Amino acid sequence: MKTAHARATLLSLVLVMAVPGRAEEPGLLHSPPERAEPRVALQLDGTLVEGRRVLELYVRYRGPGEPYARRPMEREYGDLYRALIPAEHVVPPGIEYYVEGLTADGQRVPLFQSASRPARVLVGGETPASASIVRPTPPPERRPPPSRTPPRAAPPEPAPPPERTPPPERSRAQASAPRKDAPPATRQDDSMAALTADLPADAPTEASSSARPSRASAAAGSAPAPREPAAPRSELEEDLALYSAEDTLALATRHEAAVRTVPAIGASFSQQQLRSLGARTVADVLDVVPGLSVSRDVQGFHRTAIRGLRNDAEVLFLLNGHRLNSFFDGKALMNLPVENLERVEVIRGPGSALYGAGAFLGVVNIVTDTSDGVRTAVSVGGYPGQDDRLAVTGNGHISAGHTAGNLRVFADIDVWSQAGDSTVIENDGLDDESRSQGLRDVTDPAGRTRDERFLFNAGAGVTYAMGDAGRLGASARFLTERRSALVGLFDTVGEDSKLGWNVFLADLTWERSFGPDVTLRARAAYDQQSTDRFFQITPHDFSAGTGANRLFEEGMQEQTRVSVRSLTGSVDADVALGAYNRLSLGAVVEQQSLGEYDYVTNYTLDAQVRPDGLTRPEGLVDLTSGAASRRLNVGLFAQDQWTVVNALTLTFGVRMDATQLPTVDASGAINGTRFVPTLNPRVGLVFAATDALVLKALYGRAFRAPTLQELVERIPDTEYNQGRFEGNPRLQPATVDTFELGADLIQSAGDARVRLRANAYVALFGSPIVPVDTSGNIVPLRNRELGVRVYGVEGEARLEASKRAYAWLNASISRAEDLELPAQSRLLTDTPQARFNAGVTMPIGAYVNFDVVVRTGAERRNNSRSVLELIRRYKIPSYSLITAQLRTEPILEHFEVALVAHNLFDNDLRDDVPRPDRVPGLLPREGMSGFLTVRAHY
Repeated sequence: MKTAHARATLLSLVLVMAVPGRAEEPGLLHSPPERAEPRVALQLDGTLVEGRRVLELYVRYRGPGEPYARRPMEREYGDLYRALIPAEHVVPPGIEYYVEGLTADGQRVPLFQSASRPARVLVGGETPASASIVRPTPPPERRPPPSRTPPRAAPPEPAPPPERTPPPERSRAQASAPRKDAPPATRQDDSMAALTADLPADAPTEASSSARPSRASAAAGSAPAPREPAAPRSELEEDLALYSAEDTLALATRHEAAVRTVPAIGASFSQQQLRSLGARTVADVLDVVPGLSVSRDVQGFHRTAIRGLRNDAEVLFLLNGHRLNSFFDGKALMNLPVENLERVEVIRGPGSALYGAGAFLGVVNIVTDTSDGVRTAVSVGGYPGQDDRLAVTGNGHISAGHTAGNLRVFADIDVWSQAGDSTVIENDGLDDESRSQGLRDVTDPAGRTRDERFLFNAGAGVTYAMGDAGRLGASARFLTERRSALVGLFDTVGEDSKLGWNVFLADLTWERSFGPDVTLRARAAYDQQSTDRFFQITPHDFSAGTGANRLFEEGMQEQTRVSVRSLTGSVDADVALGAYNRLSLGAVVEQQSLGEYDYVTNYTLDAQVRPDGLTRPEGLVDLTSGAASRRLNVGLFAQDQWTVVNALTLTFGVRMDATQLPTVDASGAINGTRFVPTLNPRVGLVFAATDALVLKALYGRAFRAPTLQELVERIPDTEYNQGRFEGNPRLQPATVDTFELGADLIQSAGDARVRLRANAYVALFGSPIVPVDTSGNIVPLRNRELGVRVYGVEGEARLEASKRAYAWLNASISRAEDLELPAQSRLLTDTPQARFNAGVTMPIGAYVNFDVVVRTGAERRNNSRSVLELIRRYKIPSYSLITAQLRTEPILEHFEVALVAHNLFDNDLRDDVPRPDRVPGLLPREGMSGFLTVRAHY
């Protein structure tokens, strides 16, 4: 056995890899009560650890001579779940129970103990006639209750190797289940052994400890002391003491289990947290994450900046594992309603080691709710217009899931209809021409913003458990969006612009476990996106010069249609190499292709009316037939996560990718393709300095290949389509090396729990792909050879007094330098990129909650990498946006009502524009809005 253990350890050291691996298996942090009063309902509380895959929790229990019965554990708040074992089952001599979870695909996973090894609780009082007599045992020794001050852990003694490798969930959540190297049984264990004799014949005779020892006591070989039964408390006292009921060690152990997942700086928002934020869309959620900011451009696209940098192709958006970013331009249809979501996860920093190309600045993982039951929501509200009319917005949602034996089905539908805010744009790039032609008076504004939107989102799936053959699943989703451009294409108001987007996602999955130590998964996916973007770039009846063929009655127009598709196949496995050593490895092949590209205008290159309407301009290159229109990417990844000692976890991993990119000849023309290899390592160290303090050190590398648009798109240069960038087929992949240090502290403070987190980072970008405006016309793209350096700090704090009373805040500040510029001009922004977010939730009576969220940003000024950027200066003042919400507790256990107001004091928030010299008022964002939402679940 020693040889096998050494061999497994040696193999884990050879496989030095570190992708930010997939989520750890779930577990339940729970301390069983030592004793229970007879004929009194037994309350069980537990904290779910790494439960992102778990939809429902159940406790299975039995009294003497009874079969197991099942009862759901209900979520109280956050990750805390509670169940009551009915009083009629709580009879002497005791009761047994274990906890399991149900995943989205219908799989039952153990969370705490098991049917063959349940937790046991002694029940005092007379033994019923139907039960056997338990032999008397002396009462356990009483010791003083443990102090709430967390003791510093003593170095643990090395644990002897187990007789067989335990299943992965035991090694990943060892804090929530007894270990085989636990201390010898004490008098408490003897009592439980006596109880075993009177349970059904299939019950095991092995005793298990009823309380988890601390690291210090485990090292010393001592058993924990039983605690006095808690005195009865009022409902309010019970509510306030929910967190403090977990002893300090339990809090630290839960925290330790959470941070021992693959090291990454990130955030996760559960469904309840999404609702307490008052968030209506994914963009609302991202805007409260430290280090992130969400802005909009003149076309109305939401753009996510991470740690001071903003690029659509460098933030990977995933929806149920499907890449939402378009192969053509990197944009993603990500601003989905949150009513349909189970959670939103955000990784700040590189993620290419696991997710491949595109996971550069960060990863946003959006997961829909597929749990059993029926859920509906209806929301209505809008924006008070400047003409005292309400711009109405409404959306509806319905989703359902059902499990019948081995078969599980689920489906959901979202419908969103929005009139949107409308704000005056005083000036645009055609002010002089429009006024000289009499199209508007000198005192008239250039126009108004338009934010109309219709979104339809529908998905469905099915899973089937095939016994020993594994589990098979299939799902499909269709999204369609029709909306107007917020302002227009570039620097002129185009109120008749219309944008369309269709997305189809489908996949087939298979999963099978080979014994307790190996899990194998395979996936095949097909994704397709098509966009139709029609822009009006001049007012109606606009004249481009003298002559009858230069009058554009409907304005000058252009339209771009793009269709892309991708086929993905992947296989991966999780292997338990030892009790505290887990290997994940896999391979993925992705084929992306451009199916359609069509660019048409109603004007010629010399600004004359095209007699046949919208047609292709002269000299337009057909992108669908070139070598760059297809891209094959092959990736291999592996990761080893090893808990060396109880306080130290190491993660090593690597991902190797080969990406197909075009080759060019001396003239710059594409003449073929080649595979560009990249190596992306990731290393993480997590050290539990004390029971409450955890330290992290992380390193990761990521790459991102240029998009097809960045490589080959070249729009004909005319006077009316300025501000585009020009494709450059010589572009090479960009890389980033990120170094991060972090610390997490969790403490119980009286009847409250406090969490603190801080991290500092330095990111070194190699050959970033950046458009730098040097011409004032078509912006050239190239790799900045000397790179960009970004550094900053982020901090978070959360105080939880009860399930209905908590407060949180976070702050971030970053600076970025372009190393290709002279030292005195390297800063990309004149002021630091600083953000501050805070929120408070408090109860108002027994049935209503009050939520307040504040988002604050520092003053912003534009970058200065070229002379033209120095001339086109802008400054956006600091801002504070306040969201306030009233929401009810569940009404009749099925209904909830929420009333929310965004931008409560109507702060005039603005975003940047490409040409502040032509749109000096910049881009106005949404004003005050209010919405009423009614939810129901069955």
